[in-house]
Amino acid sequence: MTTLLNTYMHYLILTPDGVGSTILQRLITMTLYLENLDVMNTHELTNGLRLENNVAIKDFDSGYSQSLVEIADILHASQTQTSLVSRLAKYHLDARKDPAKDCQDFYKLLNKHFEKKIMCVRENIFEYAMSWSIRQKSGMVNIYHKQDREQVARVEAVDEEYFIYKCNKYVEYIEWIEKYFSDVEKISYENTVKKSDEMMHKITGYPDTFKDKFGKPLSFMLSSEHDFLKRRSEINFSIDESKALAKYKILCNEMVDRKIIMGIPLKNTTLADKKKQIKNFNNCLDKFYKFAKNHNWIDQSKATYDFWNEQHLC
Repeated sequence: MTTLLNTYMHYLILTPDGVGSTILQRLITMTLYLENLDVMNTHELTNGLRLENNVAIKDFDSGYSQSLVEIADILHASQTQTSLVSRLAKYHLDARKDPAKDCQDFYKLLNKHFEKKIMCVRENIFEYAMSWSIRQKSGMVNIYHKQDREQVARVEAVDEEYFIYKCNKYVEYIEWIEKYFSDVEKISYENTVKKSDEMMHKITGYPDTFKDKFGKPLSFMLSSEHDFLKRRSEINFSIDESKALAKYKILCNEMVDRKIIMGIPLKNTTLADKKKQIKNFNNCLDKFYKFAKNHNWIDQSKATYDFWNEQHLC
């Protein structure tokens, strides 16, 4: 179901983190911005929020100092003619350790306040846990520059206990959603980055926003960013492609400068990259299969599917 065009609505992105919530939140915000709607990406709700010009915006300085009631009050006070694109990550709620009743009241408010609630998932849960395990070793949560990618590439092996810990955390996230959030729309990370234009149309109701504005679809922008950083010397863009990428970059910088979105993280490694890089990759894969047997909703066949290259690993 699509939204009514030219109307304001609030979007809530639910996530365990590491499932594309940051990029999805950014792309929704950019789509609405390009369609001339007033919009603000508040990023995570529970680690700092404040009002500026009667609109809720990110406030990293506040951290966890605000109560859930105070956060709810800021959301209520934010003027209705600006769409909010917000995120709620389970790991932040776990870290805050708010009383159970406060959490339940907060969830009820969010269910009412946000007209569209999106549950971020990974089709390949094995790769989700592997990505987190590489993050844990490298210390790099998101990739913004070539140097960040080089630091990630130095990781040769992951902590297998931590890998299983992240598998369990994903299951806890699914159970959390089922318990507290009804009427959610499920969007996978894989579709967000590979079928970006289709997903933006599905979520916002606006078709072909990026193609209309830049001459190329959003999926081209995202794939080109990743491939260019990895294989800069091998890629030659056409004039039209170069113009589209330049316009896209200008838009990103403009929205960051206006504090509508945060920095722009980039796609890091494919599953094939991870297999080449991580020496105990197969050990983790074996552990994942044993883990998945306890959860019949997990599709084990996707564990070896590299969605970016659209093929199973050999």
